[in-house]
Amino acid sequence: MSHTKQKLLLRYLIPFVCVCISVKVSAQDILVPEDSLPATDFVYHQTDDYKAFLKNIADNNAAPLDKKIQKQYLKVIEDKNSDLIDRLNKNEFIFDPVIYPYLYSIFLRAVKSNGLDPNTFHFFVSRSYEANAYTYEDGTIVCNLGLLNIIRDESQLEMVFCHELSHFLLKHSNTALIKQLETLNSDELLEQLKDIQKEQYNTKEQLEKIMLTDVFNRRKHNRAQETAADSLGMILFCKTGYGSNSVPQLFDLFDSCETNDTPLRTMKDFFTAEGLPSDDNWFKARRKMSFGEAPAKEIVDSLRTHPNCTMRKQATLAYFDQHSATGPCFSIGDINTLQQIKNIAFFDEATYIKDNNNLGLYLYDLIQNDAQFPGNNYIKTEIFNTMLSLCMHQHEHTFYKVVNQPYVPDNDKDEYAKLLKILDEVGLRDLISITIAYYEKNEVYIHPSNESITNLNQLKTI
Repeated sequence: MSHTKQKLLLRYLIPFVCVCISVKVSAQDILVPEDSLPATDFVYHQTDDYKAFLKNIADNNAAPLDKKIQKQYLKVIEDKNSDLIDRLNKNEFIFDPVIYPYLYSIFLRAVKSNGLDPNTFHFFVSRSYEANAYTYEDGTIVCNLGLLNIIRDESQLEMVFCHELSHFLLKHSNTALIKQLETLNSDELLEQLKDIQKEQYNTKEQLEKIMLTDVFNRRKHNRAQETAADSLGMILFCKTGYGSNSVPQLFDLFDSCETNDTPLRTMKDFFTAEGLPSDDNWFKARRKMSFGEAPAKEIVDSLRTHPNCTMRKQATLAYFDQHSATGPCFSIGDINTLQQIKNIAFFDEATYIKDNNNLGLYLYDLIQNDAQFPGNNYIKTEIFNTMLSLCMHQHEHTFYKVVNQPYVPDNDKDEYAKLLKILDEVGLRDLISITIAYYEKNEVYIHPSNESITNLNQLKTI
């Protein structure tokens, strides 16, 4: 663990780190892959071996392809591999001594209980806040820290890992890429493009129609792949020894996290609790302006990135009704273990967002952290520092370099959308007033640097 991170954890998070160490997880329970040791927080020590592994897989997958698309295939995979290595070098993955071995142990249980070779896979934990896991064609499987925010037990984690293993075993990623390249190089598409080039009118509309058809077909295949991965995933899951009772709830959790409607604290509650100056209109979600008829439902549904979670839940319930898995919902650790893992992950997600200079999202994450860990000195200090930084950026006209543009949410419960709306609408003087009020309310918790005090005093004169 890096020295700076270690100091922060010891100073501010020692209560739940100690609990994590004291729960029933033992050296025998948590398994660590040899190729990740020794490791610090974010350093992967087998990069050269991993590069060789990726190249070998790419060459093997490209060998049987038609010469017409082979070169294109290798270029796409090479770009993907370069991006993966770049992300490893930029500390986007975590190899800490607590979260990583816990998650890897659950993943490895799915691999070994189904007779798969662990050497086929590389398991990484991304610091991303998005509740997601995904699989590459080479056997690299990534679990985002954000997934821990919604998971309730190890059974649900195991089902996610079994689902991702299924994508690899069914060769979904590789097959989808090859089909896409074949379509782009097909005589039919080339003829269509030639005909369009000859046209004098409506060429833009015709090209858009071709692209829409292509997107429609790819989404349709994606949905079929998700269904297939669910089906095989449940078969793999039943061999892991975990119980299936909580697994169908996964789809409710994914549905709720996609709509951002399950925050620990609303923006209005935060402003009220901290006694910050505000306007009631700030907390109302922006409304969409619509003209004409809504698009046909079947088109909208078919273009969704994720298949209908309600339908997937029903299919899962039906399967486990016939093939019940009666094991425990925890095995590597227990509910306390998972909660402490989630607490540490929650903290690291916020740090990662700050490292990427997204101060709007960082402030939102800190507000949610504050709800979970009230009275935490570090969180209170970071909220103040972030508000102060936002004031300075607004004063220097660089505000939107560190804050996402506001968007119109799909529902009234998207609190991040409300925060972006507030940041977009408040003027510099209002933002300064909010920052000063927050500092005065939480001065006992905040440990500002000399630079912060200087900046605060400077803002007071504006």
